[in-house]
Amino acid sequence: MDMVGKVLGNRYEIIEKIGSGGMATVYKAKCRVLNRNVAIKILKDEFANDAEFIKRFQVEAQSAASLSHQNIVSIFDVGKDDSMHYIVMELIEGKTLKEIIVENGKVPWKDAVKIAAQIASGLNQAHNHHIVHRDIKPHNIIITKDGVAKVTDFGIAKAVSNSTINAFGSTIGSVHYFSPEHARGGYTDEKSDIYSLGVVLYEMCTGKLPFDAETPVSVALKHLQEQPEEPKNINSEIPDALNSIILKAMQKEIANRYVSAKAFYDDLTKILKNPDDATLIKNVSFSNTEFPTQRIPVVGINTQDKNEKSDVKNTIEQDDDEMGRKKKVTKKQGIIRLIVFLLIAVVLFFSCVYLGTMISEKILGSNTTVEMIKIVGYSKEEAERMLEAIGLNMNVTGYVTDPEYPLPGYVTYQERSEGYRLKAGDTVDVRISKGGAKVIVPDVSQLSSTVAAKMQIEKNGDLVYVEAYEYHDVIVSGDIIRQDPKANDEVDVGSKITVYVSMGPASGESGLVVVPDVIGKTEAEAKGMLDASKLLARVIYANDPTKADGIVLSQSPEGNEYQTELAEIVIEVNKLSNTESGDNSGNTPTTPTTPTTPAEAKREVKIDLSTVGAIGKFNVKVVLEGNAVGKRVEYDAEHTRDDGMIVVYVTDVKNAMVKVYINDEVVSEKTL
Repeated sequence: MDMVGKVLGNRYEIIEKIGSGGMATVYKAKCRVLNRNVAIKILKDEFANDAEFIKRFQVEAQSAASLSHQNIVSIFDVGKDDSMHYIVMELIEGKTLKEIIVENGKVPWKDAVKIAAQIASGLNQAHNHHIVHRDIKPHNIIITKDGVAKVTDFGIAKAVSNSTINAFGSTIGSVHYFSPEHARGGYTDEKSDIYSLGVVLYEMCTGKLPFDAETPVSVALKHLQEQPEEPKNINSEIPDALNSIILKAMQKEIANRYVSAKAFYDDLTKILKNPDDATLIKNVSFSNTEFPTQRIPVVGINTQDKNEKSDVKNTIEQDDDEMGRKKKVTKKQGIIRLIVFLLIAVVLFFSCVYLGTMISEKILGSNTTVEMIKIVGYSKEEAERMLEAIGLNMNVTGYVTDPEYPLPGYVTYQERSEGYRLKAGDTVDVRISKGGAKVIVPDVSQLSSTVAAKMQIEKNGDLVYVEAYEYHDVIVSGDIIRQDPKANDEVDVGSKITVYVSMGPASGESGLVVVPDVIGKTEAEAKGMLDASKLLARVIYANDPTKADGIVLSQSPEGNEYQTELAEIVIEVNKLSNTESGDNSGNTPTTPTTPTTPAEAKREVKIDLSTVGAIGKFNVKVVLEGNAVGKRVEYDAEHTRDDGMIVVYVTDVKNAMVKVYINDEVVSEKTL
């Protein structure tokens, strides 16, 4: 289905398709409410009709939306439009980590550690909110242009795994990064994400996957049964400490991995500071006897047969059960007692730590710090909830106008920028949008002319001048009666300000006349019409070979406007013949010495009169000089700077020189 151009939820306009996966298609869209670009993930049709999947999807997506971390792609909204279920996410400009690995082969180990540390930080935030990703892989990690790692696909990962984990064929895209318990279809938790991140770090440092095979089932079995080659053997540049970190994260026994993403993050940051840190080099090498392979019927399996896939899965689970029973039978009583003793000691230790922390916070206050998040662009209520979730308070210092946030109620400014560390319980000052931009209406009621009023109202381009007329017994015609809205009112930018002009007493002569429309009339006809309306004509000349000779090309003011009696109306008359001299009196110009004909080719010459230094009226003359034409005047008329840009058409004679004179002084010249 072509989604481009469609609008979801009456809010998100689809712009273009930017990606597709096994579960959903991702589009770039524009949020019409907040006027920002977002990414929208729309579930494919085969999942849109699965009621249980949809239920889990909505629960998980809404849970993930509560996450706010610089290394997690933010989820803004979850919705449904007809039968389409979608998630609205932060739009990230960058490449996936998988694309970077494919392009470069491997990532320098320090850069790989920095990326893994950021991912671990994001996972720690998710795990603290009891959300397990379950699909950590380079394809789900975006690296921005600034080198920031962003974990995406929170919200559907758990739903996908719960619905499809029993069939390897439906999770082909992720099987290379599965934890052993995930591949077995068993219980997965936060440590499953740690294993997957260990695989990602392995791939970044070596440019290779730890396990690969022709079929997904074979890859999954390798996660269960085999040990990968140590990364240091593939890339000798990897420090021993990093080699140990990767091996510890990828331990098949859950208990042997890092206890948390935070512990993983701590070791990654330590190695960046000291690659030779001996405390990080632990005895975590793989044992080839810990997970025997001889009892797993791998060879000869037809992976296309669903029944055989099920047999492989059942065999694996039965083998694990037998191994567990053997271990229970062979464990010595002394070892059991030692384990019980250690568990009791650990519980007592953490109880003391917890009690000590509580007592110190009561006496000394909490020294816990939190990292500030971005709340600009969120509604006041959303921002308050986001800050509360990380232990901060919000204080509104004012309501402002901001063109970026035309709707009221959105955060436009935060006192502390994203990433700044604050003490838990601190207050962050913010400013909130109060809606569209406003402007104060100027007072034009006392001005002497409507021209001045128009200039004052439209001075900054924020308001629109509108003129209306009324009879008035006291105020003389042409003067301003009132304005609407009133002076000093606060109105929206772009509002119309109506200025009411007096037409004098309704019982007598008003002193105002309607300007006749004389465009297209001859010069004589135009003058007669203006004279009949008690208006004065001022004639200027133009040279436009595309129009008939002698007709009025334009007028100012335009027709059908009101003007006081004896007001001057400027009319522009077309003259195709050259003139040696001319004026604005309406007299016929003298015949040029070398006449041209309309059949001659013309060249356009533009003259900007607004920059002329002369005051009042001045003479403009355009002269053509050349061997073929001698010296002849192409245009001669009087103008003022108010005439602005004028266009003169001259005869197109190759290599002839065109000179423009202002009051007989050359101001420009060019060769045709």
